[in-house]
Amino acid sequence: MNKNRFKMKGSTSLLVIAGIVTTALAGSYFYLDRQADSRATATMISLVDEAQSQGMALSYSSVDASPLTQTVEITDFWIIGNDLEADIHLGNIVMKGFSWQDLNDNQNKLPQEMSINIKHGELHLKRAMVETSTSLQSLVRILGDTIPFSTKVSYKLDPTQKLLKLSLTQTVEDNFFFDSKATLGNMGWLTTVERQQTQIPAQAMSEALNSTLNSLSITYKNTGLIEKIRADISTQTGKTNDQLTLDSIAQLQQLQMTAAQHWGPVLAPLIDEMMKFSSDPKQLKLDIAPVQPLTGQDFMMAFIGGEANLIKLIEDAQIRLKAN
Repeated sequence: MNKNRFKMKGSTSLLVIAGIVTTALAGSYFYLDRQADSRATATMISLVDEAQSQGMALSYSSVDASPLTQTVEITDFWIIGNDLEADIHLGNIVMKGFSWQDLNDNQNKLPQEMSINIKHGELHLKRAMVETSTSLQSLVRILGDTIPFSTKVSYKLDPTQKLLKLSLTQTVEDNFFFDSKATLGNMGWLTTVERQQTQIPAQAMSEALNSTLNSLSITYKNTGLIEKIRADISTQTGKTNDQLTLDSIAQLQQLQMTAAQHWGPVLAPLIDEMMKFSSDPKQLKLDIAPVQPLTGQDFMMAFIGGEANLIKLIEDAQIRLKAN
């Protein structure tokens, strides 16, 4: 009897302790969550005030920060320009990457990993700005004066390997999908940069010049944009879609002949893929995977050192282009 009573007391004590710990953790989270919301709101108010001083108007419906999921979410965010500037509406923005330590004012370093995901975005072109620009008039004919889009940008820094991985995804509905990924080397200098710095310190800038391009991948998927462009050109010129397709292929063939005369066969495979895409515009993928990471000096010499250095860069970069 006493033994059973002892077991009951022990179980009851464990339940009480577990309850106290759970309550304490929950209380700590709600406190931190409230602190995070307060800081996020204060930051947004500061941004709105700064924008007003610059002649722009910012507005939003709500902002929510969660230390548990390490996210900040902003809804119904508007950037209102003047009569000659576009308005931008970002329906939902989710920023992920801040940590618990970011609630401490002493933590001011850039997060080692962060992403910004924008959904239900819209670019609104105003009549006054369109009327004064022929290029914008062409854009409106093709895409309309309200352009819906979504965007996701992310990065991840490996301070041990000094590698920075970047990615950008852009979707314009019923027009195109764009996705790019890059890996940069010698990026350890980013760990010395603080979030609120407006200029990179001289030492970090010196180290940044030694950064390298280790790889790059870009994928473009046509979901209607090229057809809309050709339809607009057809209206302006009277040419059929087939005629416009043949024209673009002929121009690429002429470019291929010129490139072969001046630079040899190095560009021929790339232009072949461009002709395939022109004939059937579905997808175009570019890959750069050099045997050795490309330095800033490699790019500088390619652009100021003449055609031979440019061709060498293309060969060293091992550029591959694939249509469809």
